[in-house]
Amino acid sequence: MVVRFSRSASRHRIAPDRARYVVEHCSVPLCRLDDDDASLVVFLGPDALGVPLEVIGPELAGGGLLVIHAMLLRERFARNTRG
Repeated sequence: MVVRFSRSASRHRIAPDRARYVVEHCSVPLCRLDDDDASLVVFLGPDALGVPLEVIGPELAGGGLLVIHAMLLRERFARNTRG
């Protein structure tokens, strides 16, 4: 999958390789709507070092993903990762 990054993706200082790892290894991505009713995909999981992250972005036409948000996993999403 082609993964691209917007400027906003680096706002929380998560390196692209860390975010890409989460996207590539997330077994069950979530879908949600943003404020403009656009469909976003949410990837939750640990990076290669085991640090839990949340990575969010819209799917691109023709496949791929545009990461617009990447940061340490917040409590509101952590509930979705507990078994």
